[in-house]
Amino acid sequence: MTDRWLRSISVEEGRAEFADAVVRGLRLRVSPRSKKWSVVTRIEKKQKRIPIGDAGKVGLLDARKAANEILDQATDLTADAIAAKALGQDGDASLKRLCEDYVARMKARGQPSYSEYERALARSDYSFCRFMSEKLGRAAKAAEVTPRHVSEWLRLVYDRAPSHARHCRAYLHAAFEWALEAEFDYTSSGQSVYRLSANPVSATPAGAKSTARNRVLSHKELQTLWRLLPEAAEPRTVVCIRLIMAMGGIRITEVCRSEWSWYDKNWLTLPKTKNAREHALPLTQYAVEQFRLAKALAAPETKYLFPHQTDRNQSLLVTSIGKVARRLIEDFDLEPFQMRDLRRSFKTHLLDGEYVEEREIDIWHNHGQNSDVARKHYTFAEYKALKIRVAGQIDGFLKIIGV
Repeated sequence: MTDRWLRSISVEEGRAEFADAVVRGLRLRVSPRSKKWSVVTRIEKKQKRIPIGDAGKVGLLDARKAANEILDQATDLTADAIAAKALGQDGDASLKRLCEDYVARMKARGQPSYSEYERALARSDYSFCRFMSEKLGRAAKAAEVTPRHVSEWLRLVYDRAPSHARHCRAYLHAAFEWALEAEFDYTSSGQSVYRLSANPVSATPAGAKSTARNRVLSHKELQTLWRLLPEAAEPRTVVCIRLIMAMGGIRITEVCRSEWSWYDKNWLTLPKTKNAREHALPLTQYAVEQFRLAKALAAPETKYLFPHQTDRNQSLLVTSIGKVARRLIEDFDLEPFQMRDLRRSFKTHLLDGEYVEEREIDIWHNHGQNSDVARKHYTFAEYKALKIRVAGQIDGFLKIIGV
């Protein structure tokens, strides 16, 4: 890092983080609207991020000096005391810090959904942190959040995307619940950090649970969807959705979060699925073609087959897939549908057309594997021939409907 580099560095979207090569642990987070210094270190056997300040007010030399002081104190003070001193708030942490701490915990635990939480809580233009800052005219403290604030924000989310409001409430509730547990953990020697006394999200209703959908896209609708995708999404997203279809409607997350290492010799091996088990599938011929296109569009230095457009350390967001469906509905007057309807649609058509038996498509979709002892202990080799047959049947179905 140099002063000249610091003045020139910028990002158009998302957020990037840079590590200083001079002072161990010094980090610079850059977003379209801000540049923030922080120190990442291990305190009390846990990784902690301690804010230093805005790069517009704290220069490189001062940031390095502050970072060295914090690192020197790390052996003598508790994590909470250091954070309180760095913030200058006597331990009263900001709302943004609470949200970022929770997201960092999710990321450290390898939970792939952390990016959705980060966008909803702290990063996007419609995030809760942004809402609270505009509401109060300054950065909000975690303890200042009230149920009315939560309700007003969720109303705005609901007006934009009704189905997303329930998810946003769950994200915010989980973050405050975690902070409360940390606040009142009597086994910890740390001091109070967030100054919370209750979870402000608990007072808001969770809303009605989504009912089971029965939407099945017709042959013609599947053909139209495949054809119109390039009109509604950028090339990598088009290939991702077509790969989902080419694989007979496997789960969206299994494709958009997949890594290059999961693909080998025309097989896709999912190391951990929804039922916490490894699942291997042969690529259909249609899927092989989409995989070749993904290679042609490959982004450098990323482990993901479909990386995020601006942050190569993240995969394509599931919410990005949902936006494509809404765009197609609005621009081409299609009957309302969701991308997750693809899974049901393929299973229905493959069964109704007698392409496969129910047991075969259940194995392909990784369903019903725990119904008896034989299935519970199935192996890759046991179902290899069956899966290859299903792959061929999916190819046949796609060809019949005119894809």
